[in-house]
Amino acid sequence: MKPEERQEAIFGAFDGVVSVIGFVFGLLVHHSPAGAIAIGGLGGAIAAAVSMAAGEIEKSDANWRSRIPVALVMFAACLISALVPVWPFFVFSGALAVVLAVIGCLVVAAWIGWAKHKGLKGYLIAYGILFGAAGLTLLVVSLIPQSV
Repeated sequence: MKPEERQEAIFGAFDGVVSVIGFVFGLLVHHSPAGAIAIGGLGGAIAAAVSMAAGEIEKSDANWRSRIPVALVMFAACLISALVPVWPFFVFSGALAVVLAVIGCLVVAAWIGWAKHKGLKGYLIAYGILFGAAGLTLLVVSLIPQSV
């Protein structure tokens, strides 16, 4: 993998897992059924991946065709990581799905920390962003009344 593709894969993975873990946690706080979390999360994963790939193509004034290989890497990394917190809800429900989703997200954060090649700092940043996004989502969503 070329250095630029590696960098965009890390960026896409970050975006995918952080975006969708917030979505999943938001639905969990409001006691949504596993099927709704699975389908909603899948939709969010696809939308995030398309958005990230399109942004990769559009971010440069260079010939857009030359950006397609990097955009495909971005798309794949974002989609795969975004599906990590979602897939358990297609197969399981309840606490097991939540535990598997959390473990999967922790593994993705570990990969991101390792791939950044910054030692402990890379891991701390990856876990800090993941926990920060999940925590902020839980805080904000928990303030919304259940009847909404």
